[in-house]
Amino acid sequence: MAPRQSRKLSPSFSQAYISKWFRVISNISAGMLIIGTGVLVMLLLNQGMFGSTNAIVQTQDGWSPFYQSCRLTSAGFVPGSCDPIEVATTGPTAWASIGRQLASENQLASSSSVFVTTCLIGGSDGDEWATVLLVVADTAFPSCNPVGPQEILSMSVLETVTTDTYPHGAFLLSTFSDAKPVERMQIHCTSGATVTTTTSISKITIDPTTGTGDAAPWHQRNYQTTLNSLNRLFLMEMWLVAHFADLSLSTNLPSLPGYSIGKRSRFAVSLAWDQSHDVQNYMLLFLFQILICIVSLGLLANDGVITLEGLSGLLKNKPVLTYDILASLERRKVLLVCLVWTFFFSPLYADAIRYTYNLNGFHYWSLTLMMLAVMMALSWMALLTCLQWIPLPSSWRNRPLCYSAPVFMYCSILFFVIGEAVQERGPTQAAVFWNYATTTLGLTIRGRPWTSGAYNADGMTPVIYILMPDLFVSIVAAWLVSIGAHKAFFGNVILDMSWTSHNDFTSQVTMPRYVTCLDLDKKNTITIGNKLYCKPSMVVLLGFCAVRDKGKYIVVGDARGVIASSRNSSAHDGGGGHDTRGSTTDNRGSTGDTRGSTGKGDSGHVSGHPHGCLANDLPKASSAPATYSIVSIYGLVPAIVPMLLRLWPPTVVGVISSNKFQVAKSTTTLDKALRYGYSRGDCCG
Repeated sequence: MAPRQSRKLSPSFSQAYISKWFRVISNISAGMLIIGTGVLVMLLLNQGMFGSTNAIVQTQDGWSPFYQSCRLTSAGFVPGSCDPIEVATTGPTAWASIGRQLASENQLASSSSVFVTTCLIGGSDGDEWATVLLVVADTAFPSCNPVGPQEILSMSVLETVTTDTYPHGAFLLSTFSDAKPVERMQIHCTSGATVTTTTSISKITIDPTTGTGDAAPWHQRNYQTTLNSLNRLFLMEMWLVAHFADLSLSTNLPSLPGYSIGKRSRFAVSLAWDQSHDVQNYMLLFLFQILICIVSLGLLANDGVITLEGLSGLLKNKPVLTYDILASLERRKVLLVCLVWTFFFSPLYADAIRYTYNLNGFHYWSLTLMMLAVMMALSWMALLTCLQWIPLPSSWRNRPLCYSAPVFMYCSILFFVIGEAVQERGPTQAAVFWNYATTTLGLTIRGRPWTSGAYNADGMTPVIYILMPDLFVSIVAAWLVSIGAHKAFFGNVILDMSWTSHNDFTSQVTMPRYVTCLDLDKKNTITIGNKLYCKPSMVVLLGFCAVRDKGKYIVVGDARGVIASSRNSSAHDGGGGHDTRGSTTDNRGSTGDTRGSTGKGDSGHVSGHPHGCLANDLPKASSAPATYSIVSIYGLVPAIVPMLLRLWPPTVVGVISSNKFQVAKSTTTLDKALRYGYSRGDCCG
């Protein structure tokens, strides 16, 4: 007789088939999200998330004219030469002290008189801060926006600063003088660029009340504050240092409309800010982030084995077991906590990207927002899980509120990220960054005080507090949508779980009380007579899985699959199960490869039992029913990896044999001497 020709079945693109693909892809995405977080952290570390230095050169084409009126002699500003609005920038006393300092830096002869032009960076509508620049020339008032090279004697920057000596703020005057020899240095930026500056500058702090001047180091910081996004162990410090860049080495020099150059030194000069930040003890944070990612992946690897088995079956159009890992997190509390910890540092990442937004841009900012949304969504799920421990009134028993975990998670991300993008939250927060710190002293420009670099020691508001209202609205909206989605998909929002007390397996498992995302509808069971059988997919959903002795049960290559269950009755054709089996009857009568039952998401049938449960593995002897050991989902990888099995044999919760579940003793573990393999298991009642 010619051998029977096998016929490859084409997939039926039904709702059940598509939903299987969705569950498999969703489960794989959960693992990729963890891997992506670790990769993103390492990428951001390389980009300077935990510490950066970036030199920003402020060329004169971006300056704004202020006044051209001050005359300077060896004694300081000529009385009455400066415009009153210029003097009001600091007040008369401090302004006079600035004039004396400029005269000293320019080494003016007693009979000489030079010209001082004041310019602005910022200080106009749309700006949140202001800086005053003073440019000195000997023949005429220099221009704030020169055309071509412009000879000058000195260039000064006027800002404010907070120091230990001046906790309430002082004026900071930084001056490049052409009268001094130029000593160059280089600033190496995190981006890889190099900016040449000079250390031949002088800095002085000026008391705003008395006008007393104190020398400051050439690298004196201002715009200095802190951010406590998590706790003070990982405190983030930020600061700026004013420098004077050498434009002669810049490749952009030919494209500039004009610039200033020292009359004697020929040093092409412009203001440059060294913008830096540093996260304290960041290596501890980085190591913990990598460690928790590894732990989370290790815990998720157990579900990964089942998911990859399902993916392989779908690709080959074979019967598969699928389930929602996001929904099952309700029964995987250790994994859920580890996932929350995986994204726990997201607020710090968001603050670091906010500070460096102009360098890292929208894409990194959006990724950190996504991490924030995931963290809050997982935290909300953990909170709902803890709610189950509260005692429940008897009238509410076995009637929890239902929602869809995948819809909730994905909608949380979409609502939050898209909502912040529509509001242009990234560039807005970057622009007003310094507004969240308390200013101690500013510059008065045209009667209005402007932030100029002096802040108190209290630090600034973390971005998580600013985003929290939007984040809360997104989470609540996503949760309401997920409840509506459950109603649309399954036809109810209140789940009747009274059947669970009549099943030998589910009666041993703690059931949800107030709210759940588990698909525990009675329609997902198999009814044989007056007995309800729990499907293998529900066993996995509840945090358990089946393994079998690979030496005792083998798969025979020519087996077509035969009924392993001894029960003969009709099944309940309902919705909810996600383990898809399909088999035919071998007319030779041997015990065959067992396949699960059908329901919503299931396909295939058994001869005589269109919805019956089938065993998954083929025993050697046809008279011996297949026996499956049920272990915690966390014990799957240790059970199937011999080395791990010898080190830590998983505890056996119970066994399934002939569709019956029997509870094992609490001290029962898998035999270290045997070899176990993953099995889809069998229905159990």
